[in-house]
Amino acid sequence: MRDTDLAVDSAVSKSLRGNANSMIDFKDGKFADKKDATILNEKYWPLFEVEMYVTEVAKKYDVELSFDVTAKEDLFFKTINYTTYAGFFILHPLCFEQSMRQMTDAYADNCKIKNDGHIGYVKKYINKNKNFSKYNFVQTKNEKPKDVLVVLTGGNKLKKHSCVGKLKSIIEKHGKENVLFKKHPISENDIYEELSEFLGGINYASGHSNLHDLMISANHIYTTMMSESALIAYVLGKNVGHYDLWQNRDTTSFGHINHFLFSSSDPLLWANQCFASSKSGVIHPEIDDNWQKKVDEYFEYIMKLRSFFDGAYFMGS
Repeated sequence: MRDTDLAVDSAVSKSLRGNANSMIDFKDGKFADKKDATILNEKYWPLFEVEMYVTEVAKKYDVELSFDVTAKEDLFFKTINYTTYAGFFILHPLCFEQSMRQMTDAYADNCKIKNDGHIGYVKKYINKNKNFSKYNFVQTKNEKPKDVLVVLTGGNKLKKHSCVGKLKSIIEKHGKENVLFKKHPISENDIYEELSEFLGGINYASGHSNLHDLMISANHIYTTMMSESALIAYVLGKNVGHYDLWQNRDTTSFGHINHFLFSSSDPLLWANQCFASSKSGVIHPEIDDNWQKKVDEYFEYIMKLRSFFDGAYFMGS
């Protein structure tokens, strides 16, 4: 596995901007002798100023701000979480029901799509760069492609969020020799060995393989509510499925988005329509003409939504 001491992860970087120095060092070639280094891709640079602005806006409200965490809070939530998703900056409450509500409200806004929208941005980026990896790697290894790709969660999430029965059915449906499992690039290996033993031995991609390259080569991609690979798989025109444990989808990083992708008749149309609205909490300075206004409108909306549940339920003693 890759070096977790040089990794992009909320346990290492307590903010998005916390990755800036390693990104600069990578560009300057200072990681050349550290073959397992995993560094945030440069396409995230524009989101640093969004993070700074969001941090200031949040101070105006009686709410906490967290970076890249999951939790189960009440409808009158205490925390708004932010992280990245498929190259975008996203905001959502640490209450699954409210996060789902913000996406349905956003879609209902029926906003006008400008310049091909957020999905158009992803498509253009992929066409130009032939890659949409979240990370830069010092060393990558080509992997023999297979028809089916299973994108695994990090080891700390695997047992809680993965339905091993569904994974077993994927292998039985497609044939073990046709299925390739991709480990999370920043994770410990023990849990993956346990999974392989349980499933009777499975094919793992090299730890130095590039997820985007594997996705391009596959025809079928299975992922989870935890992974932004879901949106990219749809953009690439793949057959997409998932292997989530239904009862734990309310503590997933991107469940409020991926639920609708997995259940929509036209996932990309839904996403483009939804992301255009400030209520979605999806922001990118290169797509949203006035992204600061979009942030302001999101906080005004989500705090009003929260206010509807002030005192509505008594939680605890």
